[in-house]
Amino acid sequence: MLRIVLLLVCLLALPISAQDEAPPLALPTYQGYISVSPNGRYFVDETGQGFLVIGQNDAISWPGLNTLLDGSSPEQTEDYIRDLRAHGITVSRIMIEYAQQPSSYLENPVGEFSPSVVAFWDALIPMAEAHGLYLLLTPYDTFWQSHHWDTYPYNATVGGPCETRNDWITGEACIEAQKNRWRFMIDRWGDSPNIFAWDVLNEVELWWNATDAEIEAYVTEMTTFVREYQIERWGRSPMISVSSAAAVPEGRLGRVIYQHPALDFANTHLYMGDIRDPADPIMSGVLMSGGVLLSLDQIDDDRPYFDSESGPIDDWIIDPQFDQEYHRHMSWGHLAACGAGSGMRWPYTNPHFILPELRDNLLALARFASTVDWANFASDNISAKMRMSDRSVFRVGCSDGQTAIVWLLADRRRDETVTISGKTLTINEVFTDGDYQVEYWETAQGIMLQRDSLTVSDEMLTLTIPEFEADLPALALIVRSQN
Repeated sequence: MLRIVLLLVCLLALPISAQDEAPPLALPTYQGYISVSPNGRYFVDETGQGFLVIGQNDAISWPGLNTLLDGSSPEQTEDYIRDLRAHGITVSRIMIEYAQQPSSYLENPVGEFSPSVVAFWDALIPMAEAHGLYLLLTPYDTFWQSHHWDTYPYNATVGGPCETRNDWITGEACIEAQKNRWRFMIDRWGDSPNIFAWDVLNEVELWWNATDAEIEAYVTEMTTFVREYQIERWGRSPMISVSSAAAVPEGRLGRVIYQHPALDFANTHLYMGDIRDPADPIMSGVLMSGGVLLSLDQIDDDRPYFDSESGPIDDWIIDPQFDQEYHRHMSWGHLAACGAGSGMRWPYTNPHFILPELRDNLLALARFASTVDWANFASDNISAKMRMSDRSVFRVGCSDGQTAIVWLLADRRRDETVTISGKTLTINEVFTDGDYQVEYWETAQGIMLQRDSLTVSDEMLTLTIPEFEADLPALALIVRSQN
């Protein structure tokens, strides 16, 4: 944990001064399939426009989508999709089935596909296309599948093909049954450009008593099958990924998650420390940025990385104000550390879906993000090259030498009077000498407060955070070259 905190103590604090509220920014819309950008760090649509994963986890039986699943109100689900996009959400991660209850299994028994679940996806995917929502789809809900293994249709004791749990990863009959599900999904829905990516298996290492070597062989076999069948059937394939339950997997598993040549991007589930059990809403953002940095350190080809599942798994948050602040800091810490978006919250809320307050957080971040050319932002984490005059202000940042994104957070856990205004930020050996412009943004609503000019000399950028009318516990800035 100390290593993570030290790596995370790189949150940026920037000067900002009060200004009349700017008119709302138009959020981008996207065209066609999403792929990795030429610079490798982020994504692009088919026009070459930069794309970020600003999003959440969802489920077919949760509020928001369940009125489509049960047929009670498809219109209500469409309103929900429309609202997600209005809040800047670009990607929802959804499991094709949600195995908490048999009524939302895709197959039962294996090989017989549920008419109601199939009808749900037949309706949701066109709905997502109509409103510009992209989907990160994974075929199995492995958490509830494992918890109900004794009665889950794939278990041999109830007529399925898997004699043991390990057969899920190694058993020929079990793998062939999975491939049959993939054929069904790809035949029926694989032509949709709004499938952001296929997540071949959720938390690949967690449930199967499998060795890292067995996991690697499984990932190689399944990603090859999915891509080849997708191309054979439709002429092209969405991106492909595999998610890890480990926040920062190491060793052979880490090489699979971060470096496997068949995976287009890396994603893990950053359940650690104050993220999974928050004592306050501040350290979650610090830990999130550190988790991103630790993952980036294990990627050797600059492929995108993002957290595809995290949240207060050990201690669900009751206070919505606490939850909003906690989630806001995680989202900004993720983006500023070089994550390819906001990170993707698992709700742990009641009702169990991403609450409106959390959607507001993502809208603020989306407004800020809409001003950055992600397609051409070949960024690296620069947190270690930044210093604040007050160590009570955390700093995080990323830059490509022409543009930098910085996020600053006042550590008010022990002293509620800590401020960002008036503090000095220095960034060393990132920018060449010349003229630059800095924008100061508040993070709750995504409003630019002030724009200033500055000069870099001897590769040292120095600025003092302006005084603002509002007391800002966090601040984001964008530095852009004018050379």
